[in-house]
Amino acid sequence: MKLLAATTALLATLSSLVYADRLPDVHGAPSSAYVKESLRPPEGYNAYDVLYAKGNRVYQCNPELKGFQHWYNVQTHAFLYPTQKREEPFDLPGLEIGQVAMAPLNGTESNPNDPVPVMYYYPDGSWVGTTRPLKTTTMEEGRAERGDAGNLDDHLEPVVFTSDGGYFSHAKYVVRLGSLDGMRPSPEDCTFKGKLVNKPFTAYFMLYTNQEGEELMAQEKEAWDQLVEEYKIADPVSDTAPAY
Repeated sequence: MKLLAATTALLATLSSLVYADRLPDVHGAPSSAYVKESLRPPEGYNAYDVLYAKGNRVYQCNPELKGFQHWYNVQTHAFLYPTQKREEPFDLPGLEIGQVAMAPLNGTESNPNDPVPVMYYYPDGSWVGTTRPLKTTTMEEGRAERGDAGNLDDHLEPVVFTSDGGYFSHAKYVVRLGSLDGMRPSPEDCTFKGKLVNKPFTAYFMLYTNQEGEELMAQEKEAWDQLVEEYKIADPVSDTAPAY
């Protein structure tokens, strides 16, 4: 029964997905209407999910390098939480839907100064990796993100790596917005090479796909619905189910 319950719970999660800029208004979580025009993906790409992230960014000091004021974001780790049909607080124990972490931008060479965000989706094991932002609010004239300059910027990232299938694999663009905290330390705090500083942060990640992505997600959901029904018929009372 345990596996059947888990399967049913996953089905409920997938059944609640809403595609193509039809994200419902939720308390505290932004919809695509909150994304600045300058950060929106090209025409034909629509938001299909928005996730809440809560975690930490790790910065390392190197006084010999002047880029990023001596500090480099060498690792990020945050849990992802669903926001659809939910109210704050989103980050309740047991509601984690995935993770976001950093990996080298070049898949064959490790370069801690040039990482890429990778998001992993628990229910189906799919993942998506982005690259350097196409557009950001960092250099906006008179920038004051949410009242101050102490928060991470909003930005638009193109997807460059994905799993072969699954929910996250259909994302083509990712917008990070509504971040709180997480900024790199001040230059004067970089007092010795290798110094590490852990900065907590929260943010929202909005996933965009195109018509092909929507169609593939619909096909995957249909296949999953059928699979769950087969499990129910094959073993309605046991705590095990046929492997797949």
